[in-house]
Amino acid sequence: MRKVLPILVVRENKLTAGVLLFAATAILYLTPNHYHIFKPRLLPLTRVDAVVPFIPQTVWLYVSEYLYLAVIYWSYKNLQNLNRFIYAFLSLQAGCVILFWLWPTAISRGAFPIPASLDPVTRLILTVLRRADSPTNCFPSFHVGSVYLSCLLISSEERPKFYFFLVWSTAISLSTLTLKQHYFVDVVSGFCLAVILFLVFRRTQFVKSGGKTADCSSPQGHL
Repeated sequence: MRKVLPILVVRENKLTAGVLLFAATAILYLTPNHYHIFKPRLLPLTRVDAVVPFIPQTVWLYVSEYLYLAVIYWSYKNLQNLNRFIYAFLSLQAGCVILFWLWPTAISRGAFPIPASLDPVTRLILTVLRRADSPTNCFPSFHVGSVYLSCLLISSEERPKFYFFLVWSTAISLSTLTLKQHYFVDVVSGFCLAVILFLVFRRTQFVKSGGKTADCSSPQGHL
């Protein structure tokens, strides 16, 4: 039996809902990032962590996540898929934030100072990023989970669109390692959470007020 949930986002409130969603995401992420109930702990390095080099220029890939989420959010044309994304994304955030509060983890940046030879613009972006995003909120990687989850949920719309976002999300995920923002285990756990939530929500149906299910094949089912 398929789960049935109320529709939260339609064409008329798509922009407003998107702004509110990403504003809430920033607040919920940054709060445990800077204020801790328990002392954050370092995780042991794996062989992958030891082998992957620090490449500061990949900060551009890393921060492209913010553009990625805006683009993919607006790329959802199917009303059902868009609402799957909203519910799944909020579930991902809730799970990650609970872990960030109760089992905070951190990564050491001391061994990876910003090179003095780095070009000024890239250096500025990396400096701002490190000041805004403290080296905590590591496990699981919300960065990785959010891009893969949104990519998987759009897979039923247009295959070229899915492949485009898959390549972009993979590049972003790899940058979390080359920028030394995350451990390898963070990336794996973030990806696994994305797959789990995709499987949980992929068959969920959404209904309008009055209990009528939105028909994906009708104009009302598309944005």
